[in-house]
Amino acid sequence: MTAKELMTALIGAENTEKPTVDTCKHGDPDRLLKKVGVCLTATPDVLRACEAWGADLLITHECTYYDHHDVPREDPITKRKQELVESCSFTIWRFHDFIHHGIGNDGIHDGLIEKLALPGTFDGHRYFTLETPVTPREIAKLLEERAGATHARITGLPDEPVKKISLYLGACGMQIDAFCSDDSELAIAGEQCEWRNVEQMRDAAQFGMRKTLILIGHGVSEAPGMEQLARKLSETYPEIESRFFDCGDIYSYVEQK
Repeated sequence: MTAKELMTALIGAENTEKPTVDTCKHGDPDRLLKKVGVCLTATPDVLRACEAWGADLLITHECTYYDHHDVPREDPITKRKQELVESCSFTIWRFHDFIHHGIGNDGIHDGLIEKLALPGTFDGHRYFTLETPVTPREIAKLLEERAGATHARITGLPDEPVKKISLYLGACGMQIDAFCSDDSELAIAGEQCEWRNVEQMRDAAQFGMRKTLILIGHGVSEAPGMEQLARKLSETYPEIESRFFDCGDIYSYVEQK
């Protein structure tokens, strides 16, 4: 199997002609695959680790050059990144749009639901309904223990049990407008604009409205989906060795957990 054949299988042949950022970013799309690396972001450390491992393909969820369409900027940091990428012997392919909106469930959201391991039903895209109500504070603790969130932040009503959860992982357009009007009581998000959406959640709580927001960070919220992808690749294509490369939390903290 070649890199292009694998990515066509993941994206869906019917989607390959649609406008997307899910394209080959470096290397040979026809390279035969023995080892496939998967990551959230192709950081320098991840690129070096993939090279040392002998990867044939690296599938990354986020952009490589700090621009959604991977248009390189004119600055010394981007130049160093370009030089490192060009030195890599493996192919790099982005898998962003169609892991969210391609074949079947939103794979990124599904990955976090799997990490939480709470009994309930997932609609496959945004909404997860718990079998038994749980408080946002308890869910935030599980996000730290099971999903790697270092410091989950809660705005709203942390100790009011909730049953229906909506997911806005990553940046999700930086907006959670639908959450303000739907019947879900808790939103789990990666990052949001504080002066806009987070303040709205604080106001909602002060109005006595059952709306609470948990922020866990962009990368932490989406990494479980890519980790799940690496495992599914191993199960679906046992002849190809697949491995998840964790780029870690983007932040450091005064008290590191």
